[in-house]
Amino acid sequence: MKRIVSFLLLMATVVSAYGQTGGERAHSVVFGGGGADVLDTYLSPYSYTGPALHLQRQTERTVRTFGIDDICFQTLLDIDCAFLENPAGNVDEYAGGARFSTAWLKHLSNWKLGMNTSAFSLYAGPMLTGYLGGVYNERNGNNPAQGKAELTVDLSAKLKWDFNLLRRRMSLSYQLAVPLIGVAFSPEYGQSYYEAFSLEDGHTNAVFAHVGNMPSMRHLLSLDIPIRKASSTALRLTYAGYFMQSEFNKLRYHSYTHSFMVGVTKYFLRK
Repeated sequence: MKRIVSFLLLMATVVSAYGQTGGERAHSVVFGGGGADVLDTYLSPYSYTGPALHLQRQTERTVRTFGIDDICFQTLLDIDCAFLENPAGNVDEYAGGARFSTAWLKHLSNWKLGMNTSAFSLYAGPMLTGYLGGVYNERNGNNPAQGKAELTVDLSAKLKWDFNLLRRRMSLSYQLAVPLIGVAFSPEYGQSYYEAFSLEDGHTNAVFAHVGNMPSMRHLLSLDIPIRKASSTALRLTYAGYFMQSEFNKLRYHSYTHSFMVGVTKYFLRK
């Protein structure tokens, strides 16, 4: 399992080292909130629901990697926290974490509509994602918290639509990411964290993750509206829908979140 983790980190380092900046570069920061539905059978057999806060930072730039042009190199940082309660409304639970993704999306094709005023662009490629987080339940005494740690290789695709509206060049994009393989931390059923970290009892807490035991997906829909005509700064409106599921060591987990965020995007043109 350590070899798998080392290989994934080495792949990210090597590919990043061969990337060279060029073309357009964009930075965006958005913040907002929504709702969350979290189930963690290590802590409780019930789903907990409640409001959630979400902060996202995204950077995109055009790079040349291993001699391949038109690669959209993307970094994405998500930080979220949720304030939950059980169906009866008498127990509180808190969940949150940070997810960092790095993607290399190849520009595949363009479609133009009308008098070259509207264009679609399609990108697809691999994404490396790391996640650290946890869930805390106020009712549990011996094991009140559950830690989350994952490192996965994902497949991501992005569709971008550039169009003119209200004398402004707007951009609407939709991106989907699906985890394929990776490694994750999970205690075994009935195992305490003292047993997991202090006793050598032969348990397996580093598990192999794949689409069979971790069927998950992330949806990201964003609209950039320039503040002024031909402005390099745009208002960004974002919807993020994260549907994360797993079943490791006979423990089931899901986290379904819907977030609506507002922020800004700054565009740069680099030679």
